[in-house]
Amino acid sequence: MSPSSLQHLYSKSACCAVPSAIREINKLVDSPGMKSLAGGWPDPAVFPGQEIIRITGKLLKNKAGKALQYGATEGVTELRHELALLAADRYGIPCDLDHIFITAGSAQGMDLACRVIINPDDLVFVGLPTYFGGTGAVMAACGKLKGVAVDEEGLNTRQLEDQLQRLKKKGQRAKGVYVIPNFQNPTGTTLSLERRRHLVELAELYDLVIFEDDPYGDLRFEGDSIPPIISLDNHGRVVHMRSMSKTFAPGLRVAWTIGPPEMIRKMVVAKQFVDVATNSLAQYILLEFIRRGLWAKRVQLNNQHYKRKRDFMLAQLTAHFPEQVQWNRPDGGFFIFVQLPQTLDASDLLTEAIEHNVAFVAGEPFFIDGSGAHTFRLSYSQSSESVIAAAVAELGKLIKKRLK
Repeated sequence: MSPSSLQHLYSKSACCAVPSAIREINKLVDSPGMKSLAGGWPDPAVFPGQEIIRITGKLLKNKAGKALQYGATEGVTELRHELALLAADRYGIPCDLDHIFITAGSAQGMDLACRVIINPDDLVFVGLPTYFGGTGAVMAACGKLKGVAVDEEGLNTRQLEDQLQRLKKKGQRAKGVYVIPNFQNPTGTTLSLERRRHLVELAELYDLVIFEDDPYGDLRFEGDSIPPIISLDNHGRVVHMRSMSKTFAPGLRVAWTIGPPEMIRKMVVAKQFVDVATNSLAQYILLEFIRRGLWAKRVQLNNQHYKRKRDFMLAQLTAHFPEQVQWNRPDGGFFIFVQLPQTLDASDLLTEAIEHNVAFVAGEPFFIDGSGAHTFRLSYSQSSESVIAAAVAELGKLIKKRLK
């Protein structure tokens, strides 16, 4: 077939969408010998493979007619009921079936929320930095983005308030705020309780929707859990996305979204024209996994596993990185965020690191304003301790060479 350009026919949505920097770098990770600290993926060592085999065998023997059939767009009713109980008991989120539905990953939840809420040119505030999957969903809906600083307490809501006030004085407004409250990607920071409450107040005062993306909240290694933003909201302004990918099995693509019933209904209708329904077999597997008490045990085992890996990476950073480099100590999640001296560029470092078979994610793509060139993200979640040790040691050498 001869090549031809259809560029003049592409939709505005297609032209607004941008590729994921992580997905692009993962093409390099597959090369032989690459020591990758890039992908924020779960460690296959903790996948519950044997339990899933046993559950699947029993399902296919006794419930094949349901497990292999199309399902309701909202999701399997029994699973939604189980997750609604989990939301109330574990997270303090009052929830019934009208508030919850199942999605193919939390990324789909964010995409559907944007389809329902965002019109072209609507403004959404995001963190500087923040996960570009969330910003990508807003951009795919042709929305606009504006950044708010992220510090050691998460999204700076005082700065957000200042920006909202300036917009109001100009006769303009924002539509929403995208936030990852727990162990944020990429910084690993957690939004404080005070700021969560302030964010809810701002949403009511300035008529905003809060997109609460919480895939890492169950991966807490230490410290007290902080209530989800949606549990602090009495006005139905929060849409809460939660994934099972980090605590169960990412390949099964099962997640759930909680929100006000009228918003959930519109998201369900939007999903009908995207993929009809989420994988039925995967939902029934998860349902049995939860009912047997295996999910709660798996969360505990995961946290022990990832805490060891976090502690190991922190020790390696202390041993190999020069004192001019700074990094955080997250209380959970998958990520450590590194800040080089302002004179160094992390993208240049990445180019050289790849030549030495080491990969990470440069920080700049996480900043919608183009800042953060001196930052980068390291993930301890997927790689073995031997890979972490070798990669950090090599990075330390490269950074020291550049500082000289």
